[in-house]
Amino acid sequence: MEYSYKNLVEKLKNASVICKSLEEVELNTKKKIKAFLGVNLKNEYCFVVYVAKKSRFLLKDAKMLEELVPKEINFRYKKKIAVLNSPVCSKAKEYLKEWRIL
Repeated sequence: MEYSYKNLVEKLKNASVICKSLEEVELNTKKKIKAFLGVNLKNEYCFVVYVAKKSRFLLKDAKMLEELVPKEINFRYKKKIAVLNSPVCSKAKEYLKEWRIL
């Protein structure tokens, strides 16, 4: 499934995550991953990652996702949200326990 901004906003809305603003961040990767910085209605900073992948999301993918997060984001952005199109491995889900997975 190809990336679509409208799909992302729809998935976030269905999960009761409504952001006032979402702006895309450039990542240094060739994978089908898009990252966004946003502010929700409670004025909390959110870091949203949209992963378009057909196969299962594994532990190695979760570790790669953690490496992609810029270090300056970790202290300010308390809400981390991963929007995935594929099933998630239980080990990856445990590794990303501080993330909200949609």
